[in-house]
Amino acid sequence: MRDAVTIVSEDSVLEVERWASGWLGAAWSTAGLGEREPEQMFHLEVVGRASTRPSPHGLAAVAALRRVAAPGEWSMLDGTLEILSESQPVPQWLEAAAFTPVRAWRALDVWDSEHVLFVEFAGQTPHTLMAQISLAGGVLVDKLAVLQPGAAETWDRLREPGEVPMTAVECRSKPCWRNWPTRCGPQT
Repeated sequence: MRDAVTIVSEDSVLEVERWASGWLGAAWSTAGLGEREPEQMFHLEVVGRASTRPSPHGLAAVAALRRVAAPGEWSMLDGTLEILSESQPVPQWLEAAAFTPVRAWRALDVWDSEHVLFVEFAGQTPHTLMAQISLAGGVLVDKLAVLQPGAAETWDRLREPGEVPMTAVECRSKPCWRNWPTRCGPQT
């Protein structure tokens, strides 16, 4: 919770979301084998701590998690934010609009064992989210990165000459890239 002090006065909504995403990633990394809901457990832990000892950084932690949480978690986080905001100052980024996905690309290797998805977002800080996904033996997100807008267009040039070709193709249908990697076929 002490680490949330760094986001209380943060100006960049993107940095706030990166902070929250990093903590959610840590929750997944430290989860026991077979744990199916480490994010939910992490949210409960943060809400419990923030509610027990109200502070500006506790409210900021809950608000940051709310920005990246799954819809099923919103009710608990919103209720906590409502209570905490009665006694604590709210961060300036609390009401900032969510980033809007505007374009997406995908690249697949010839064996269909590695997929790379790029989703470009508009908003306060335009950016591209890149997910590198391995499908050999299950679904594993190997890498998540926040890149500059237009990163997908440079993907092909950045590949090493000996690497398997993986041309990034723009997805034309939003349902395709919102349901990645399970419902994105060659026709989209």
